[in-house]
Amino acid sequence: MSASATIKDGVIQNLGTSSATEAAKKKTGADSVDKEQFLNLLVTELKYQDPLQPMDNTEYVAQLATFSELEQMQNVAKTTEVSRATSMVGSLVTVESTNEATGTTTEITGKVDYVSVNGNTVKVSVNDQLYDLSAVKQVYDVDYADAVALAEEWATAYGQLPSVNNITAANAGTYTDRLKALYKTYNEMTTYQKTFLSADLQSGLQAYVELFKNYGIDVTGATT
Repeated sequence: MSASATIKDGVIQNLGTSSATEAAKKKTGADSVDKEQFLNLLVTELKYQDPLQPMDNTEYVAQLATFSELEQMQNVAKTTEVSRATSMVGSLVTVESTNEATGTTTEITGKVDYVSVNGNTVKVSVNDQLYDLSAVKQVYDVDYADAVALAEEWATAYGQLPSVNNITAANAGTYTDRLKALYKTYNEMTTYQKTFLSADLQSGLQAYVELFKNYGIDVTGATT
């Protein structure tokens, strides 16, 4: 009896054409099998082999070698997944979550607290919930995420100021405290954090500073 195997992506496929093989395929309901199914398949072939034409030693050793190769591939794949997951601990990630009842998919962002490994399943904990590693869509550096959030908050506050052309000596005092707070926050940003502010925003801030200076108001001093 003959049986050959082709390995693709760590999964055995196209396993022979013997009746035992076909029976095992039907039983699993798939054309590819994992290592446990492969071992069961091999046992089945040995059990139902023709006693007048038994599997020779060479073929038997070849199938065992294929099984060993498959097992090694899966172990490497698992180690790689665990390593990838643990590298995310402490990082900010976005995971995709699907509501099984409604089928609605939402994205959740949070920090990875720890990694859970159960057999071949690797999951990450985000906001006290476990998610499959495949659900992770984006990984952020914490400093990057903080810088983006700070820049967005600053830009929002900046956008609430009236245009420079609409500020006069008469109404400048109305916006002095707000501009001082904006300048203070900007001045306390690191060089890296400032890179998330567009050149237009930064030059615009300077335009406000110069305008208020012309009105005899220094907005670059520290606020209490």
